[in-house]
This record gives sequence, structure tokens and C-alpha cells, in this order.
Amino acid sequence: MAPKLRRFAKRAVMLGCAALCLWCGALRVGDWARAQGAQALLFAAGLGEEAAPAGASPSPSPTPEEAQAPLPDDGIVPFHENVLPQLAAPTPDPGRDWAPVEETLIQGGSQVAGFFVKDTTNSGTDLEAELAEPSPVSLRSDGSVEVLIYHTHTSEAYSRDFTGFYYTDMETRTGDPDQSVAAVGEEIKKVLEEAGIGAVHDTTVNDTLYNGSYSRSWEVLQKNLAEHPGIQVTIDVHRDSMTTEAGTKYKPTAVIDGKKAAQIMFLAGCDADGSWGDFPDWRQNLRLILRLQQTATRLYPDLVRPLSFSNSKYNMNATTGSLLVEVGTEVNTVEEAKYSGRLVGEILAETLQSGE
Repeated sequence: MAPKLRRFAKRAVMLGCAALCLWCGALRVGDWARAQGAQALLFAAGLGEEAAPAGASPSPSPTPEEAQAPLPDDGIVPFHENVLPQLAAPTPDPGRDWAPVEETLIQGGSQVAGFFVKDTTNSGTDLEAELAEPSPVSLRSDGSVEVLIYHTHTSEAYSRDFTGFYYTDMETRTGDPDQSVAAVGEEIKKVLEEAGIGAVHDTTVNDTLYNGSYSRSWEVLQKNLAEHPGIQVTIDVHRDSMTTEAGTKYKPTAVIDGKKAAQIMFLAGCDADGSWGDFPDWRQNLRLILRLQQTATRLYPDLVRPLSFSNSKYNMNATTGSLLVEVGTEVNTVEEAKYSGRLVGEILAETLQSGE
């Protein structure tokens, strides 16, 4: 019996010690909670936010003067990331050369009928008068092919994700159509077809050699125009690239319905003095592109950069409804660019079917 009594006594002593430790711990937690407040217990349990230290001030909101500060001369303003949830920022590999990416909202230009244009032609073109002229395009919207989507620089690529930096040896071109401007063109096509507009998307790679890309895409244009004589509108989908002298790359971004989209830019060409000799109908293209800019500004004002009106041709002499659109830059993500593709499709559908 003596050994059993000894074992019983030993267990009783151990239980008593454990109970004493729990009681002491409870007292310490109670004292800490009374000192820190009830929110501290919620934070400790993973159910609340960490309280600010005593005497700390909250982050100040911008003053009205700060919120309405004038745009810089280049029209590039910081992108306000606070409209979306913040994620932990990744850090670059110290073994690779890298430079920062700056998310921006590009604005500026001169106002024309409620939207903005950067006119570098020195042609004296009255843009409001051109906008008032009849549309050069009148679609049947019966499902027959009336729109061609193609890419002079088919291999222009986007990033897979946004890290806040880029590696200087990054690949900016790809043969993967799911990662390039071809993915944007496919989204545009889907939306047009959903609206009853027949469209063909030619993904021929025209920039295997960069020089001569426009000559090769001209051949693609002519092939499709011969196969589909009902085509009235041709859309060359590109992506832009903007890098400062210091190496920072700009990522033009807008938030549309709570989701990031790559900003877009429509381009219109001009041959005011007739020096090319094969672009006599450039005003017809301009009228359509002005309408697209107007529709885009009404539907998604932050999505569109100022319309670029320049002394350029870019194969826009193929039809009287030819245009070029830049969607984001190489540091926009492919998902942002594809989302913009759907928005461009909506802008096109509404403009082309309005018949104005």
C-alpha cells in the first residue's frame, strides 16, 4: 500500500502546482487587459486590429488644396493605391539588376467637346468641326464580319504580376498569345460578337523582325479585306512603353468598378499637306476616333489617356474606319490589359452601333 500512497500523493502535488500556475497566469492576463483595453484581447485572439500607441495621431487626410493640386506638365500623376486593398510588397532579388515601376494615371491634353486630345500635327484642324461631321461607319450588326482586329507588333508582352519593380533583363516580347496583345484583341472580339458585331481577329505574328512590321501587317490587312469585303473598321492593338531617364517604368492604371485596368490611348493619323499621297481620307478616320474618345470619356473617364493626333499613318489608310489603340505598357499585368480589352470592346460597340 505504501507505494500506491506515494504515487497518489505525488500526482496530487503536481495537479496542485498546475492549478496554481493557471491562477497566476489568469491574474496577469487580467491586469494586462485592464491596462490595454478590451480591443487588446480581440487583437491577441486574431479578431481585431492593433491599437495605436497612446498619443499617436491618425494618418492625415489630404487637404482640399492637396486633392486639387494642378497636374504636372507631362500629365502623369501618381496612382492612388488606397482605393484597393494593400498587399505585402515583394522584394527584388539582390542578384539581379532592377529598377522601380511607378503606377500612374495619365491625363492632360487640350479639351475638345468634353474630352482631351494631344494634337501635335500643327495642321490647324478644327477637331470640334470634324466631330460634328457624319460618322464614316454604319454597321449592319447582323453578324457578318465588319471589324478586323490585328497586331502590327503581335509579340508585345505584359507582366504576369505587379511587384513595384522590374528586372532590367525582363523579356518584353513573347510568343505566348495568352500573355501578349493578342489576348487583348481576343477580349475585344468577344465583346463585339456579344453585341452582334461580326469580327475577325488575325493573330499573325508580324514582328519576328521588328523592322518591316508595318509592311507585313499591311499585307495581313489586305488579305482580310479581300476575304471579308464587308469590313469597315480595322483596329491595330498595341501596348506602349514608358521609361524615364532614371530607369523608372510607368504603369498607366485606372480603377474601373473596383478593378484595375490598363489605361488605353487611341491614335489618329494626319496627312494635312498630302505629302504621302495615299492617305487622302485621314479626316474620315479622325471623325471615328474622336467619337470613340468621346464615348470612352463618358463611360470610363479614367480609362482613356488623351487622344494622340499626330502626323502619322500607321496603315490607317487601309479603310475610312481604321484606328490604332495602345493598351497599357509592358509593366501592366496581362489581367489588367485583358480587362481593358473588354472595356474597349464596349466602347467600340456603343460607338459603332450608334450610327451618329
